Amino acid sequence: MLLAAASFGSVAVTALVPSSAERDLAAFAPTADIPDPSTTIPGVAIVAGRPFVEDVSTTTPIQCDGVAYPQPVPDAVAAHALAHGAVSITYDPARTSPRTIAALTDRVTGSPYLLLSPAPGLPTAVSLEAWERQLALDTPDDPRFEQFIRALAENPNLAPEAGGECEAEG
Repeated sequence: MLLAAASFGSVAVTALVPSSAERDLAAFAPTADIPDPSTTIPGVAIVAGRPFVEDVSTTTPIQCDGVAYPQPVPDAVAAHALAHGAVSITYDPARTSPRTIAALTDRVTGSPYLLLSPAPGLPTAVSLEAWERQLALDTPDDPRFEQFIRALAENPNLAPEAGGECEAEG
């Protein structure tokens, strides 16, 4: 009985106490004092006017709540998702191993405001993009990968239509 209680207590404490990695990522969550924590992530490019679409409200919305697309997503269509606060993760199939693509798919699937698609010819293996923010990486194992997602997915301070539904009309 004592062993069961000690074991249950261990599980309860583990569930209540965030891991070191979670505590580190918490610093990248947007707050009133720091509305754009991506500015503290080395390598994030702030690209005014990106995505280059004149009016995202005229593009066809796509599902961007945890979907991995097998084909490239057109820029104008992805821009609609970015306008709602999504992060688009693209990879160059020629530079990315099948194992890494599977890991990216697992990371994105079911995650709110994330979408994944191949982008042949990228200058790097993996690229993350949010509204007017971009980060190019050699590997998703780079800690900046999760930092970018934490800072920008669903960030209400940056995307022009933040909080908009992230699903295709059907």
